[in-house]
Amino acid sequence: SNTRTAFDWADPMLFNEQLTEEERLIRDTARNFSQDKLMPRVLEAN
Repeated sequence: SNTRTAFDWADPMLFNEQLTEEERLIRDTARNFSQDKLMPRVLEAN
């Protein structure tokens, strides 16, 4: 069988698959905080 996994440009090393559910939750929480709270301040400062 010639089964291939499609290359994921967003996660080329497949790090997401190595994270536990708790680690994904922490990552997503940090990302949301950065986008919601920090990014507006960065944009305002520039």
